[in-house]
Amino acid sequence: MLKKVLCAAVGSAIAVCAYAESNVTLYGVLDTAVTVTKHKNQSAKVMMDDGIYGGNRFGFKGTEDLGNGYSVGFILEQGFKLSTGAEGDAGKAFNRESLLQVTSDWGQLAFGRAGGLSSDNGTYTILRGSALWTSYYTDGCVAGAFITTDRYDNLVVYRSPEFGGATVTAMYSNGTGSDDQKWAKNSHYYGLGLDYSKNDTGFSAMWEMLDNKGMDAQSTQLFTIGGSQGFGNLTVHAGYQFAQHSQYLPAWISLPSDMGLASRKGVTQNAFTASIGYQIWGGEWKLQGNYAFGKYKATNEKYNIWSVGTAYEYPFSKRTMVYSYAGYGQANKMLKESSDFNSWTLTFGINHTF
Repeated sequence: MLKKVLCAAVGSAIAVCAYAESNVTLYGVLDTAVTVTKHKNQSAKVMMDDGIYGGNRFGFKGTEDLGNGYSVGFILEQGFKLSTGAEGDAGKAFNRESLLQVTSDWGQLAFGRAGGLSSDNGTYTILRGSALWTSYYTDGCVAGAFITTDRYDNLVVYRSPEFGGATVTAMYSNGTGSDDQKWAKNSHYYGLGLDYSKNDTGFSAMWEMLDNKGMDAQSTQLFTIGGSQGFGNLTVHAGYQFAQHSQYLPAWISLPSDMGLASRKGVTQNAFTASIGYQIWGGEWKLQGNYAFGKYKATNEKYNIWSVGTAYEYPFSKRTMVYSYAGYGQANKMLKESSDFNSWTLTFGINHTF
C-alpha cells in the first residue's frame, strides 16, 4: 500500500513539473563589453560596460489556455548590471516588465509595467526606422536624436488582432510612477500606434502624450513614424519625429526645472534618422546617421545634434553573438558644451541569450 502511495505521489510531482515546464519559461540576456569613450571636457576612459547591444535581464513568462480562444499570460522581467550584479532599478523586483495579459480573438489586454510605444523596450514597443535602434550608445543610435519614451507603471494596454499584417496598440498609464494622489495630480501617459509588418516591409506611426501633471508643465506630444524595406542582403531604414513641449532632450537628458513659467513649455524638436543593414561575412554590418534640431522655450535658445554610428554583429550560434561599434556625436549652439552630445565611442562586446 505504501509503495502505491509513494508511486502515486512521485507520479503527481512529475506531472506537476511537466505541466509547469510546458507553460512557464525562464529566459534572459547576458551582455558585456570593453569600451573606450571620450566626452567633451573630460578625459578618455577605458571601462568594462554591459547591456550595450541588449540590456542584461532575466525573466519568466507563461500562459494558461482557458479554452474557447481565451488565455491568460504573464511576463516578469528584471534588469541587472552584469559587472556588479546590482539590480536595474533600486526597489523594483521586476523593473523592465511586470505584466498580466488576457488574450482572445478580439486581441490582447495587459496590465502592469512596460515600455511606451516609442521606448524600444519590451513587449509593446513599435519603434521602427533604425538599424541600431536604442542599442549601443547615444553618439550613434536613434536615442541620441529622438526623444523616446520610458517604461511606465500602472499601464493598461490593448493590442488588436492582426489585419493583413497590421496591428493597433493603445496604452494608458494611470500614473507613470505612482497613482496614489487624486487623478488630476498624477502624471499620465497616453499612446496610440499602428504597426505593419509583412515580408521585408515594416512601418509604424504613433502618437504619444505625457501630461506632466506631476511636473506642473505643459503636456508633451510626440509624433513618430519609421519604417524599413529589405532588398535581399540590404535593409534600408528611415524615421522622423516631431516633439512638442518635451521636458527631456534626446538621450533622456532632463531639462532644468527652475526657470519659472517659460520652462514649462520645454523644447520643441524635429528629428530624423536613416540607416542601412547589410548581410556580409556571415554577420550584419550597420551604418546610421541621426540629426535633430530644436528650441528651448524658456530661453528661446536653439540647438542641433548630429551623430553617426556603425556596428558589425556576428552570430557564433543562435544564442551567442559578438559585436563591435564606433560612434561619433556633436551638438551646436545651446548644447555645444554638453558632454552628453559631444563624444566618441569604440566598443567590442559579446551577447548571450538563454
